[in-house]
Amino acid sequence: MTDALVNEWPIEKLLRPIFRRKSLVGDSDYFNKKDFPVTKDLEENYETILSELKPLMERVGEFAPFQDISPDQIHISNDDRWKMFFLKAGTYRFERNCRETPKTMEVLDRHKNIVSAYFSVIGPNKMLMPHEGPWCGVIRIHLAMIVPSDGDSILVCNEKEYRWKEGETVVFDDTYEHFAVNLSNNNRVVLFLDYMRPLPKPWNWINWLILKSARLVPYFREPIKRHKEWEKSFYGLGESNAKLL
Repeated sequence: MTDALVNEWPIEKLLRPIFRRKSLVGDSDYFNKKDFPVTKDLEENYETILSELKPLMERVGEFAPFQDISPDQIHISNDDRWKMFFLKAGTYRFERNCRETPKTMEVLDRHKNIVSAYFSVIGPNKMLMPHEGPWCGVIRIHLAMIVPSDGDSILVCNEKEYRWKEGETVVFDDTYEHFAVNLSNNNRVVLFLDYMRPLPKPWNWINWLILKSARLVPYFREPIKRHKEWEKSFYGLGESNAKLL
């Protein structure tokens, strides 16, 4: 976790052990995906989602490097081989991007506990440096969309390896140190989701309130502003279509 985020969200350090202890799905690095019904829906709709991703991948070179949108990611990646195509980020919905993926959004919108959704592209022969996620109130889900066959693509969370398989989901706690490696000569793509951690009352209310107020923190506000500029370039728009949910 970056020092900047710790300074802006000191409450995260306080709540992390509490949320892990109170979690209704236990405290684990990797979770049983059967405890998350959303994973079944994602896997059943893999081909539909892939059909909307493929046309976008024709312009993958124009996707924004993650650190260009969210400068705090510079400690994870400092080149153009980790790119994102944003659909939802916290309380923001990127309506222009979502219009490119209407069937994908139909699937995602069935699950109100999905907080964020992006297509995440790791380029050839690229390693994302070890890091921890910024907020213990969400759990990370990946649906593997494109996994190269000419080399290993590996997720390592809490020193445990997982290899993505196309059409399959993996659920993990990204507040444990983790990193990813693509040792192939092609792009690895996942649908990258943040899902609200299942918690009992009143902790679920506290988590919801903090997530809703996150837009007030510069760590989250600055990327929204930067993405608006990227949209203008990508779509040739005079104005962005990011929408506050």
